Amino acid sequence: MRVPRPVPWGLCLLLFLLPGTLRADSHRSLLYHFTSVSFPAPGTPAFWVSGWLGPQQYLSYNNLRAQAEPYGAWVWENQVSWYWEKETTDLRNKQKLFLEALTVLEEGGSYTLQGLLGCELGPDNASVPVAKFALNGEEFMKFDPKVGTWIGDWPEAKSISDKWTQQAEVVNKEKTFLLYSCPQRLLGHLERGRGNLEWKEPPSMRLKARPGSPGFSVLTCSAFSFYPPELQLRFLRNGLAVGSGEGNLGPNGDGSFYAWSSLTVKSGDEHHYRCLVQHVGLSQPLTVELESSAKSSVPVVAIVLSFLLLLAMAAGGALLWRRMRSGLPAPWISLRGDDIGTLLPTPGLSKDADP
Repeated sequence: MRVPRPVPWGLCLLLFLLPGTLRADSHRSLLYHFTSVSFPAPGTPAFWVSGWLGPQQYLSYNNLRAQAEPYGAWVWENQVSWYWEKETTDLRNKQKLFLEALTVLEEGGSYTLQGLLGCELGPDNASVPVAKFALNGEEFMKFDPKVGTWIGDWPEAKSISDKWTQQAEVVNKEKTFLLYSCPQRLLGHLERGRGNLEWKEPPSMRLKARPGSPGFSVLTCSAFSFYPPELQLRFLRNGLAVGSGEGNLGPNGDGSFYAWSSLTVKSGDEHHYRCLVQHVGLSQPLTVELESSAKSSVPVVAIVLSFLLLLAMAAGGALLWRRMRSGLPAPWISLRGDDIGTLLPTPGLSKDADP
């Protein structure tokens, strides 16, 4: 099992454990995604956490900094002074538990231990605790806050459960967090950060073409810096839908998202295609046209023409200077026989001499 490198997205392998975790229409959840690895790559954390309020990440932590920090738009939340100190203390305790758990597993193995802990508010505003764990990407253990035990069929689940249960305060802290602390924190965030939860940022769009296999081109429709993450990208050919292509969605470091979708088309047929994007931040669906290579070449042509014009002006100036040094009039001056003396006095005569 290859040990994954820590990424801002956090607990990627555990997202499947809770369907709908990243739905933008459900802000009524507070979830912590924990990840610990037995053999971290040099310079990378062995333990890291991402905290999520509905579809928005609001917290980040890793064992290298050992400090809970607000994330994205939540750096502006008007929190009480001690809040982030409390988060830091709790996450340092979790760090100790997760790294201890890795030591009881079979020696010589490469392990990734993950946890998804938090709470959700149901339709009746009742809090539902969430406490699931995965080992190397597979769910293997749960915590029952009513009974106060970790439950799982795997031998590794029993080993970790025995390790944690030996510390009586661990069970009590886990129950208190899931049943009381988590709902209180969630309600506090919903009250203080409602503006963040209602944040809508429309995407910046671009449609480009690049050469593909012989006889084909690849169109890529890209969306940048948008929120919430729900976004639809579809390709149109002469105004008719032809599909969404293949693409991906991911987070940016500021809490917004990016997405892209690609479609393979016949070479020479690219300009028949458009990209249609739909997002709640847009007042209406937006149609994106292909970036034209002709348009992109205009600045280059203008620069070349300007350079040639300057070169011609310099050559003309040098020619004029040489003519005037030789006593000749400027080439645009037409001389008549009776005005030669007025423009250019005869050499050897004084200014007062009679012509």
